[in-house]
Amino acid sequence: MRVVLIALLVVFQTGIIFSQNESYLYQTNKYNFIRNDLNELHHFGEDVYSEKFHKKLERLINEGDGRINVVHIGGSHIQAGTFSGQIRTRLQQLNGEMNAGWGFMFPYPISRTNSPFGYYIRYNGSWQSCRNVEKRKNCLLGVGGISATTKSHKAELTILLEDENKLDYRFNKISLFYDSEGAEYSVSVDDSLLKSSEKNDGFIEFELNSHVDSLKITIQKKTNVEGSFSLYGMTTESAPNGFVYNSIGVNGAHVPAFLRCQLFEEQLARLKPDLVILGLGINDAYGRRFSQKQFEGNYGELVKKIRIAAPETAIIFTTNNDSYLYRRYVNKNGEKVKESMFNLAQKHKAGVWDMYSVMGGLNSIVLWEKNNLAQRDKIHFTREGYLLLGDLFFTALLQNFENHLNKNNELTELIN
Repeated sequence: MRVVLIALLVVFQTGIIFSQNESYLYQTNKYNFIRNDLNELHHFGEDVYSEKFHKKLERLINEGDGRINVVHIGGSHIQAGTFSGQIRTRLQQLNGEMNAGWGFMFPYPISRTNSPFGYYIRYNGSWQSCRNVEKRKNCLLGVGGISATTKSHKAELTILLEDENKLDYRFNKISLFYDSEGAEYSVSVDDSLLKSSEKNDGFIEFELNSHVDSLKITIQKKTNVEGSFSLYGMTTESAPNGFVYNSIGVNGAHVPAFLRCQLFEEQLARLKPDLVILGLGINDAYGRRFSQKQFEGNYGELVKKIRIAAPETAIIFTTNNDSYLYRRYVNKNGEKVKESMFNLAQKHKAGVWDMYSVMGGLNSIVLWEKNNLAQRDKIHFTREGYLLLGDLFFTALLQNFENHLNKNNELTELIN
């Protein structure tokens, strides 16, 4: 085992995976405004949660044994799927093949909003959607912050994987978070594909007898009684060992939006996260009335919910990107959010990835835009920009893991 660890360190240090000072996965060193020297995860004191995550990652890399579940929560940066998708790809390519499945999916077309690249879900029947950013709607919501509800006697959802995916995301297990009201519904897949199924209150899991790249799910009312069926999301898996990366984003979401999700803890517990990445904040700090005290209070409540659902999960806060207000005014709240997230990390024994400083700090979004890495709204990024951010985060995560290996190696040498 020690030989494998040493070999892994050599891989890290020689730049085959990455090198802190030389070659990055996405050539980040070609942009002189990016602070590669600041690209690290910050921890305060003894982060017992991070240590548990590192030990599980060490076992997965060395023995190929174990499942690591990641949950990444945010707004439009995450719903778009490119930033989080790049991290998913990099993690699942670690040490050869560590792809255990896509993770969280939702039929976003029902909500007339964008789907992340990688899959598409067609639907029939009459559906209505609700999102956690829609304050005037009174609806039950789960960990995904979005729901799709039908009153149709029969409705269907068909998952289609994109042919252009870098990795093979064909799956043999699918789980649905759902709820029904007033009438009993059956949820089924093609019998010829079904190996087994397990149903619990608000949750159903299908295990298939082969891996598939498409699947039709049928929702059918069992009686003529008036009622409704609500879907809160689904997850797909393909292997028992490796990474499952659940990317959960809602356009325009801020922290209070996820505090309104009544089934958040219950469904997050089902995802069994080993690492939760929190990327909310850009919408909280968009304006001149931003309150750090309120922001930290709201985030503290969200962390409490996460700890109830997953008491031992590691948490990483990501600071806001630099941005503009109304495309014209520098948003100075980025510095305040950075300060707040460091406060939160220290209080809740979590880590911080300081995206704000890494991208160059105040007004750096202008340089990102000039280099075709950010869009003209000076808030969002281009595809190339999101890929770059994904690789920067991945590099910081691996560097943090290398620090863990070095620390343990030093302890082993002292003991011996």
